[in-house]
Amino acid sequence: MFKKYGILLWLLCLFVPGVYAQEALSVLQRPITISVDSSSVENIIDRLVIENDLYFSYNPQILPTGLHSCYAKKMPLKDVLRKLLPGRHYQFEVIDNQIIIKPIEREPLRVSAQVINRKSHDPVPYASVSIEGQSIGTITNSDGRFDLVIPQRLLDHNILISCLGYVEFHIAPDSLKNVSQIDLKPVSYHLREVRIKPVGPEEIIARFRAHITDNYTLTPQLMTTFYRETVKQDGEYMGMWEAVMEMLKSPYRGVGSDKVRFVKGRKSEFNSLYKDVKLKIQGGPYYITKLDVVKNLESFLDPQYEQIYRYKFEQPIVYNGRVAWVIRFARKEKVDYPCFNGYFLIDAESYALIMADFSLDNKSLKILGESFIKKQPHGIKTQPIRAEYRITYRKLNGKWSFYMARTDVQFRVRNKLNHRRSIFSSISDMVVTQQYRFPRRARFGPSGIFRSNDIFTDFIGNYDPQFWENYNVIKPDEDLRNALKQNVNPSGNKNQQ
Repeated sequence: MFKKYGILLWLLCLFVPGVYAQEALSVLQRPITISVDSSSVENIIDRLVIENDLYFSYNPQILPTGLHSCYAKKMPLKDVLRKLLPGRHYQFEVIDNQIIIKPIEREPLRVSAQVINRKSHDPVPYASVSIEGQSIGTITNSDGRFDLVIPQRLLDHNILISCLGYVEFHIAPDSLKNVSQIDLKPVSYHLREVRIKPVGPEEIIARFRAHITDNYTLTPQLMTTFYRETVKQDGEYMGMWEAVMEMLKSPYRGVGSDKVRFVKGRKSEFNSLYKDVKLKIQGGPYYITKLDVVKNLESFLDPQYEQIYRYKFEQPIVYNGRVAWVIRFARKEKVDYPCFNGYFLIDAESYALIMADFSLDNKSLKILGESFIKKQPHGIKTQPIRAEYRITYRKLNGKWSFYMARTDVQFRVRNKLNHRRSIFSSISDMVVTQQYRFPRRARFGPSGIFRSNDIFTDFIGNYDPQFWENYNVIKPDEDLRNALKQNVNPSGNKNQQ
């Protein structure tokens, strides 16, 4: 069966509002008896979980260090937790009977700037902007602009800005406050003397597969992500839907699948002029995680499908100071099977795949035809004309893992009833804005879990400019910001459905 995890598109005629509920806080009043001597706070929380059927969610890095003791007899859980986690430093929230532990922090520093090419002065899109040595960050938009929220506790860390083809840039947060533009220097390394063909491309790919467990995270990771979908009809925005999601990333070993949980989101729907067809994307956040071609070996990396592809080396590049092989691939002639074309980068030293850029070729789109569409209304004819994907990985604490993904799909729609023809395009972006080891014995869900048949737009509420609070997100580009500004009815209210 064809191994594809592209966005599935579902055309419907109506939008249905979603519901998101929270559980009461009564779990914090449960009587607890516990006796623990000289142990870590995480181990004490584990004891609470095992002995009392509790569920917690937290970043292990925020817990107090050192050894602690905890004694209680039929004491309310909240009071027990306060012995370990003082109220001036920590707060508790209960969702779906799960206790979420959060640090109480002072107002963070918010900085904004534009990243440009030092030589050409063009914007640098999709550059990584992160706090050095931490997993917190964002990416630049298509205009090269970004907003970054920096916690007060990390103001002594530099900000790192990096992008393929450029020299890394480091700047202190205090300095970034006074900067509106950052010039990235294009890489000028000469690689003519590098042997670009030590072996064949197929051997490099085989070494990549053999080193997956050496290069990628083997413990569950909890990732805070930002996800955005935009849809256009004939070049005009129909809507924007975005959310903060949590992803439980399963280890890069074994058959465990990733899970995505909705946290909060907002939407803005435009152009009520287009009443004949409405677009919904089924499983958007769910399917974009399936673009992880390392976790879910795509056909161009799978030994079972290698024989249908032709591979070739291109000039190697330098990525974050290390040489990377560039391998381009395409279908072989006379192969009547859905295939991708594109390229990927493999670190020349560790054989880690660090980025892949690929698309369904024209022949594949014709082969797939309407099967690429999950469901369409009566009287609507659809034809996919573009399906492009990009996945990037980053290295944290010596291990690589999923970092950001982008999908760009386009298709023709013909209404058989009124003979109207339209071009729909949908772009989805997901970036990891924070990541840490998933706590032992923690539970993920079930409330808010996003499944393959869920409609993302049903989960979220209307647009609110102040909605994101202290979450890091992708700054909307200028075209989208203009569309949001213009999406106002004569009374001055947002035109929401």
